[in-house]
Amino acid sequence: MVRRCRTIASRALAVVTPVVALAGRPAGAQVEVRDLVLTLGGSIETYSGNFSAVTVPIVDSTDHATAVVGEFGARGVVMLFRAPRSSVELSFDGGMRQAAAVGFEVRDYAPREWVGSAAVQASQTLGGWGSVFARGSVRGRTIRDRPPMPLFLQPGYFTSQGAVGVRTRSFDGIAFDARLDLEHADYRAFEFLEQLDLLDRTSSGLEVGARWGSAGSVRFYGGYRWTEYKNQPSFDVADPFRRDHTATVGLEWTYSGDVVAQIGLDGTLNRSNSNRPEYDALSFRALLTAPLPVDFTVNVFAVITTKSYVHDTNFARLVPGEEADNASIAYLQLVRPLAPNLDGGIRFGWTRAETDIGSAYYRRLGTSIQLNYRPTGF
Repeated sequence: MVRRCRTIASRALAVVTPVVALAGRPAGAQVEVRDLVLTLGGSIETYSGNFSAVTVPIVDSTDHATAVVGEFGARGVVMLFRAPRSSVELSFDGGMRQAAAVGFEVRDYAPREWVGSAAVQASQTLGGWGSVFARGSVRGRTIRDRPPMPLFLQPGYFTSQGAVGVRTRSFDGIAFDARLDLEHADYRAFEFLEQLDLLDRTSSGLEVGARWGSAGSVRFYGGYRWTEYKNQPSFDVADPFRRDHTATVGLEWTYSGDVVAQIGLDGTLNRSNSNRPEYDALSFRALLTAPLPVDFTVNVFAVITTKSYVHDTNFARLVPGEEADNASIAYLQLVRPLAPNLDGGIRFGWTRAETDIGSAYYRRLGTSIQLNYRPTGF
């Protein structure tokens, strides 16, 4: 574990160093912690869905499992450099979740998850027409005692990403944006679980958008992504490795005021030289943050996704994704200040998501309590 954390830290430093150099000025004397949040929480989660998973070597025979989870974490934003027309910002997020899972027939499990991410972004204003940015980020995850289904936990991985983008000012009421990124994902394969290597991928993507409106704005966007899986065969002698092409188009409405609300709709078409993972998906999402009496704040978030495969097959499809591919998620959270720099919240959540078996879905219901502390004096 320590060796992996050191590896993640060294790779994060390798990403941070060149991006900071983009600012072209020393930043040491201007370091400022803009936000630091320490989180402590606990939850009870129930899972249902009895089927095997390609990336889990253990098969159990239960339709329902329950987990009690304790977690702690830290996230923050550090301004490394700031000037009237340029800035360099570091953001980080990490933590640990320890669960005690029951309901299985073979044995009870105690999965422990460590996750962490870091990103550095340099921004520069160019004249009066807009701004450009460059971003480098790394993300890592490791897990011990990973349980079988239906308690689905994403396997360990390490990803690195670089991105550049541009945002323009409003021209006749319309502002434009574009973003290009490159990403590499390496899943942690073990001697007894070599299938995880099949999920390794390299991808690049381009997204462009146009936004109009002020307090209530509308953004239309479209994107295209190229992904290669060097360890997955395509069963085509002339083109032996799997390559995917993914097109996305979407529309979102955002309102910012005393109430923050967003509604979006997007469609995705994934095509491949291997017909197993070809699918069409449509997603609707909604976000609401609003004040309530007695200093409460309510946060509501929902993503409802429908997905269909182009080809019917009778064998497993590997469908890599962050947590799960094309998931439907909904949660309601109530937050209230408890003391200076301390707030507490309770959240109710529901998930229906696909594992690494195509068309095999698990469901999760959970209730969690969380304390967020923002220390001062930095």
